[in-house]
Amino acid sequence: MNPDADDAPVPPLVAASWQRAETLAYSTVTERPDLYQQVVRLVRLTADHLRLLGPGTSALLSAEQRGPELVAEVAEDSGIPVWDLDLDVVAGAAMALRYREVRGEQAARERLRRVAEGRSAGRAVVVLEESGDPEGDPFLPYTRLDVEVATGRAVLVTTLPDDDFGGVVHGVRAVQVDLETGSVRPDPDRPDVASYPDAAARDAAAAEGLQTGDRES
Repeated sequence: MNPDADDAPVPPLVAASWQRAETLAYSTVTERPDLYQQVVRLVRLTADHLRLLGPGTSALLSAEQRGPELVAEVAEDSGIPVWDLDLDVVAGAAMALRYREVRGEQAARERLRRVAEGRSAGRAVVVLEESGDPEGDPFLPYTRLDVEVATGRAVLVTTLPDDDFGGVVHGVRAVQVDLETGSVRPDPDRPDVASYPDAAARDAAAAEGLQTGDRES
């Protein structure tokens, strides 16, 4: 199962422009509180419309080309007056909202792809996600998600800075991966995060919490 090209992120400058627009759109809560609910509603309705256009980033990038027009159409259909709104800003805020959803959907598909690859290779446990320095760096947090391919039982392995950024805290938390959707949720039967003195102890505890077997990144 190969990654879909449409699962690529949008260009960083585009994503940043959407984030700026979102910040600006919601700043009306202090500058123009009378417009805030209007803006929030229109952003959400526009994001709903974007959701119908497709699951990947190409649909968003295509919609961006006519962002203000799209917002105007949504507003007209919903009866929301737009004469006092910046449609470019509302469009960017809606893009930002939908893009967060898209990235979550893409991550879920990638988890399912890795599960399928691990199962085909006969592995009991695979690494679904990994980033950062596994040994621990206060300025580079570490995260790894290990899962049993047969059950979806998983552990979230982390190394985070301590309170004064002078060291790190190693942790393991039990979670569950939905093998149908790829979503990750806390394990209600094992809700606590356990702390460990170093990476070796952390990884030993993570392995103990899952089936023995090879791990594949």
